[in-house]
Amino acid sequence: MTLRQRYLKWRQANSVADAVALMPKAFVVRLDANIEQRNPSATIALLAISLARSDRLEAILDEAGSAAVQEELLRRVRSVLRENDYVAVASSDEVWVALTQLSSPAIADLAATNLIRTLEKPIPDCDPVVTVRPVIGVALCGHIGGSATRMLKAALGAQQEARAANRRYCVAATGTEIGELSRTVMVALQSALAQNRLSLVYQPKVDLQTGQVAGVEALVRWPADARSGWTPTLLVDTAEKYGMIGELTRFVLHTALREYVTVLAAAGVGILWVNLSASMLNEPGLPALLQQAANVWGVGCDQIGLEVTESTLLNDAELSIKTLHALAKLGFSLAIDDFGTGYSSLLYLRRFPLVELKIDKLFVEHMASSVVDAQIVRAVIDLAHNFKLKVVAEGAEDEATLAILRQMGCDQVQGYVYSRPLPADELARWVNRRTAPD
Repeated sequence: MTLRQRYLKWRQANSVADAVALMPKAFVVRLDANIEQRNPSATIALLAISLARSDRLEAILDEAGSAAVQEELLRRVRSVLRENDYVAVASSDEVWVALTQLSSPAIADLAATNLIRTLEKPIPDCDPVVTVRPVIGVALCGHIGGSATRMLKAALGAQQEARAANRRYCVAATGTEIGELSRTVMVALQSALAQNRLSLVYQPKVDLQTGQVAGVEALVRWPADARSGWTPTLLVDTAEKYGMIGELTRFVLHTALREYVTVLAAAGVGILWVNLSASMLNEPGLPALLQQAANVWGVGCDQIGLEVTESTLLNDAELSIKTLHALAKLGFSLAIDDFGTGYSSLLYLRRFPLVELKIDKLFVEHMASSVVDAQIVRAVIDLAHNFKLKVVAEGAEDEATLAILRQMGCDQVQGYVYSRPLPADELARWVNRRTAPD
């Protein structure tokens, strides 16, 4: 039974207005009552969740299919919540969640992380497959004050801040207030950096025509003893938020170059790719920093690639253009990561000195079963080739997807169909096994 059929059966047996969620006004009234009755030692959180791609549903699904998707998303939200928590549908692409009687503000951070993981999983029972990219703003009653309206405004503001910074969620706070989990994560990251306990893994980028490894992307990871649920995204977001991104970037750069020189280069992994954050791209001394690191390890700038997200480039396009041209002049290869998830500008694309685009895995993972996603991938490949750029598809997990990408003329693939991210020595062995004669 498809998702649409299950929804129609459910709709016959239920009152949609009563069963789906609270109306926004009723949500606010209930939240005000919870705030008034709150135990002073407890915390209440409001999460404003933007479903970034749900605004496409009406265009690609019929009415019943669109409603089925919305109900599935609500089911996923509820699966994360506790018995006394509740939810409201504010609009077709906005959901509000109230978390009541929290023993610690840290629970709100963990709830946001769990909601993101749950909501971003594709909904495959539709035609086409539907995916969303949630962005969450979090407001805590103890930080904001005793009013549902004030909490809602703060949560929506935090949501906008998260979107502007290309982060998955953001907690609204005043002055120097930091949530318990945020403080714990910040201290843990400071300690890990000071003790050199972070690590890197590398995911190969494979040329679809030759089967050779054309490059590897360096990805930072928490220490093995970090708390369960602490993601690499949380690591990078914390570094950005609390002024440690420069130190983190230097750690990643020097560690990656050291492992490239001592392990990876001999295996023939091609170009070493490193991610650049939004704030680092705005640093005037970035080109000199990168060249100095390359010189220290004896690696040519032409062996180093730098990835920046599309939204990062468009935050300050003129400054991005100036910085990227300076980096290109030094010989670094430049790529746009997660292409297609921001607001692409052909004018900017023409002005950036890029060598490749990476198609976000959001579009690649289910292109074999989604006509719409396949059309998007084909359009990006054709667009990139018109600009003389190579195309890397992220998130390919099966041979069917590889066959489609190959037929479309995609240049490289980065995904579990080839390899998960591996430590340097494991990746070198993986490459050597692929290149060893039979």
